[in-house]
Amino acid sequence: MKVCWILALFLTGASSVSVVLNHPASLPCGGGEKVVWRKIFPIKATVAECQKRKCIIKESFLQRFSIMHEKNNSLFLKSVKYNDLGQYVCSRDGIDKHVNLEVVVPINVTSVELENVTLPCYADTQSDVRDVTWLHNEQKALHYTTDRGSIPGLGYEERVSLTEDGFRDGDVSLTITGVHQTDAGLYRCFVRDETDRGYPHAYMLHVIKKLIKAEGNQTEGSNKEKRTRIGLLLPFSLLICSLLILLCCKKLASPTEETTDNKPVQESDQKHSTRPFYSGDES
Repeated sequence: MKVCWILALFLTGASSVSVVLNHPASLPCGGGEKVVWRKIFPIKATVAECQKRKCIIKESFLQRFSIMHEKNNSLFLKSVKYNDLGQYVCSRDGIDKHVNLEVVVPINVTSVELENVTLPCYADTQSDVRDVTWLHNEQKALHYTTDRGSIPGLGYEERVSLTEDGFRDGDVSLTITGVHQTDAGLYRCFVRDETDRGYPHAYMLHVIKKLIKAEGNQTEGSNKEKRTRIGLLLPFSLLICSLLILLCCKKLASPTEETTDNKPVQESDQKHSTRPFYSGDES
């Protein structure tokens, strides 16, 4: 069935649209007063019929399909499901345009910025396979041929490669050195001029920003906090020192005052003070 599908695409000159599962998609058509959208493979069904910009979407497609007149009667899918894959035909005033919809279910991979990442892919390269292609979204990240070696895509110079001697063993994994934020996105692995898929076929690369500045800010914040603590402790320390000095001075002054207050009474004074006092004459 797959061979028949590929042959049909080749014979009809169909364009191809690839979309990640649960993402929106738009299938191109063209201008015309009478437009009919049909699905012809793997099932046959009428999707929508339009006459002078008035469209009727068939019931089984009503929830997720719509016609975009401002984009030349393109068929818009707001959230693609796996069973939406297949071949569609837009007939406009008797002219047919074939569009193949490929639904991609990628494996999620996360990498930290500036680190290296390898996206594994395998294919049977022991017979007539002579090339490997890795696509990043819709652009070539790397194209490898047995006679010319690896040819990196724009922006990937000296950053992408296949694993060492991998092609000979069927290992066509892609290694990206020093991952950039712009490297995030969908990656797909093909052989035979993009007609056959490698396995696993697709990856969704997520790139996490390296927190270099955040660490610097954290260190700066820590230094500021230390300076604040020192600023608060210094006046307190000076106050304690001042109190200690005052206490020491007071202690040094105390013995002199005691000596003055407790001065011994002179003997004459003592006798005078101990003399009995009589109010009358002695008898």
